[in-house]
Amino acid sequence: MDKDVAVLKRFAEYAFESLERTCKDLTEEEAEWRPVDEANNTRWILNHISRITNTSLPRALKGDSDYAPQGWPENYREETYSVEKMFRDINDGKTVVEEAFDVLSSQDLAMEVSGWRGPRKRELALFVYIGEIIGHKGQIAAIRGDIKRRRDKDPEFLA
Repeated sequence: MDKDVAVLKRFAEYAFESLERTCKDLTEEEAEWRPVDEANNTRWILNHISRITNTSLPRALKGDSDYAPQGWPENYREETYSVEKMFRDINDGKTVVEEAFDVLSSQDLAMEVSGWRGPRKRELALFVYIGEIIGHKGQIAAIRGDIKRRRDKDPEFLA
């Protein structure tokens, strides 16, 4: 594997590992809680990360703007899934992402791919989507931190 591709693959692996650590032992109740009515809850954020992992990243990696995993529902965004199911979906997508990195070369990174914002270099698209996972993981960490601080004051909070 080219060095450039290996670095991007490791960046993706880090993003997934970090997400998993942040969400360890996440409950359904915690996934529903939001600090203010206008905020996204963790369940919505995980749904978004699952869509990135299963469609956006593989589309950029494969250069196929129509890619979706077999059986992927078109209305995934609108559905409410359990935390367990979304993590299964994220892990399934992660496997596809890791395998797709294994067949890329540095030359492939310079190619343009289609995306929802129009064509862009594959390398940039990969940075953007992996960065999305990391950024949204940070949102989940903030929400979980809020929950912890609330529980420090009230052990019955979301119990």
